[in-house]
Amino acid sequence: MLLSDRNTRGSLSWWSADGRQIPAECGALAWLGDEVACDGTTELKIRDYATGATESLPRRENRAWAAAFSPTQVLAHEKDADGRYVLHLLGRANEPRKDVPVTGAGALGSYAVLASDARGALVEYWGAGPEGKHRHGLVDYAAATLKELPEVPGGGATYNHVGLGWKWIAMARSNEAVMVSRTDPAVVRTVAIGAYPERVLAVGDWLIADTGDRDAPVVTAYPLDGSAPRPVLDRLDGQLVLGADGGAYGLSTVKGSTRWAVNRISADAQGAPRVQEALAVPARPADRRSIAIAQGDLSALHVDNTEFVLGYRTSVTGPPSITEAPVWRCERSTSDPLCSEAAGRFGGNAATGDGRIVGMSADPAGCSTPCSVTVHVRDARTGGAQRTVKLPGALRNPRIVSSSGRHLLVGAETDGVPRQLVLDIDAGKVLDIKPAPAAGLWGSLLWQPEGDKGVVAATDLRTGQVVRRVDLGSACRPYELQANGDWFYSTCAADGAGAAAFHVPTRQRVPLPFVAERPLGQVRLGDGYVVQDNAGLNIYNVRSGQAVKEHQVQQYVAGYGLDWSVDRFGGRLAHLDQGETIHVVGVTGAASPLAVIDQNVPGTFDAKKADSRQARWWLSKPAASWRLMARNKASGITTVVRSGGEARGAIDLVWDGKDQAGRAVMNGAYEWTLLAVPADGQGAPLKTTGSVTLTGAKLPAGRGRP
Repeated sequence: MLLSDRNTRGSLSWWSADGRQIPAECGALAWLGDEVACDGTTELKIRDYATGATESLPRRENRAWAAAFSPTQVLAHEKDADGRYVLHLLGRANEPRKDVPVTGAGALGSYAVLASDARGALVEYWGAGPEGKHRHGLVDYAAATLKELPEVPGGGATYNHVGLGWKWIAMARSNEAVMVSRTDPAVVRTVAIGAYPERVLAVGDWLIADTGDRDAPVVTAYPLDGSAPRPVLDRLDGQLVLGADGGAYGLSTVKGSTRWAVNRISADAQGAPRVQEALAVPARPADRRSIAIAQGDLSALHVDNTEFVLGYRTSVTGPPSITEAPVWRCERSTSDPLCSEAAGRFGGNAATGDGRIVGMSADPAGCSTPCSVTVHVRDARTGGAQRTVKLPGALRNPRIVSSSGRHLLVGAETDGVPRQLVLDIDAGKVLDIKPAPAAGLWGSLLWQPEGDKGVVAATDLRTGQVVRRVDLGSACRPYELQANGDWFYSTCAADGAGAAAFHVPTRQRVPLPFVAERPLGQVRLGDGYVVQDNAGLNIYNVRSGQAVKEHQVQQYVAGYGLDWSVDRFGGRLAHLDQGETIHVVGVTGAASPLAVIDQNVPGTFDAKKADSRQARWWLSKPAASWRLMARNKASGITTVVRSGGEARGAIDLVWDGKDQAGRAVMNGAYEWTLLAVPADGQGAPLKTTGSVTLTGAKLPAGRGRP
């Protein structure tokens, strides 16, 4: 039997009685039982996966295939002289009727096949002419007729989901379904569902509805006589498929266990629904969504019977690799109900590069209308702390644009006008800065266009002052702008024209061989490479000064950037394949040198006050080791304050007035120096300096206070 399953995210796979799974070989035009129809340029190819037999129907002049076929015929259409559609049934190899017009509705203004089985097809159509009415009808293959179905009660003709059962046609909208008899369309029943259904199908005199409600059985049977509904399945993945025996088949968990199986829903001798396991299938991994990666630390949202976030560690030097087992786990539960919000699917998610992941939630959910938005920030470790930041006002279509350390850039609409917000997630507040529609975030710098000639300026978010300017060489005002260390990505127009990368040290502008079509987020900038999402991932390495397509990932899961992520900090690309396996891809050439991109170092350390002893440096990529030294400006003596091994994202320390060996040092003025070795071995070691005054330190025995 052919089913869509979650490992291929809606793609078709054929499941055999002995447990074999064979992915369908094409993007199927239509499918029926064990057969799949593939539309080629010159023929329609039908393959029977149970027998291995194939059949080809040559394309006929002025005929186009519709998305439905039977064991003996294929539904098709022609256009008449006025551009109207006339339906036809074209005979397959063993059918003597090779071309039969479908009667009953005349020429159609347009139509679409909503569901089909071996006996007929449910179509939505619009009548010809300016007053063409919106209708639904049932094509009867045997009679070659189109029977009009009753209109939606209350007016209109729009249904959200439909299902073609053996006895009844189910057509659902909102929280009710209209049931129409297949033998007599004048016989109609209305069934209250109580929740918005994702899938519907009639079995016997019962409506089977998948409501997707996490707090109740997902699949429920509703009787047409109005009596009490009955739970059927705990969970369903993919479609409900009508079998030749009149039963409904679906891939789901077995009630009361974690096993997966193809289950059959049918009516027993008394007409009541019953569930039987039709085919056991191999263990299924949880759905993976919302990948985020930074500094080689990767998180992924898993959805099974509950939601949880798993963290993995990838290599930062040598061939790309990823730990097989997660290094931390965060499960949505009563004790941690918001665990998955930081890796949620709404509005995208991000890794900050200092060990935190960020996501958003909205009230009301979905935010297609103005809503209240909350940003969730989580320390990506088991038991890690979480904080929230409420965004001001009522927003629409919010999304995470970029994240870097303690700063987050969020885009949204207010009263139809695009806007962006900058958050300091350490302080838990929105900064009093109004970014331009095109802005790039890197560490403590917010880059924005300045004028219309390709110049961008950096505002230091710590001071609010413009501290640097760069001419991108485009002679246009950037319409989209991304920043990543010494690299920029920009376009010149709303249609994505003029896409180019720019390298500041060499002042090279590298044109990219594509038009960056909207929506924004389909192109992302890494350290010397650009990833374009265009029915697959195209990875262009620009480190040489030319755009070279180094990788092309065809088998990935589309999801508006939620199933692939660029590690901006030294980086690599992480993505899911159709089997929901995580892959990490690198690019060749020299990476940028290790640098400090933000810092929070107090001017005075008071060894007696805990809140003044914290220092933090955010790094552009992982360091293999680091060392902090302090030179007393009066005595010239240099002390090793602290040292450490690998640091991914940030170097944090608390200076309590003692050196590495635990010995107290003199109060006074110091020049500190931070040294760090890049983990990838590329570029010179990092060296950065600053001044600090130490007070309140305990002095060694026998020494007086200054």
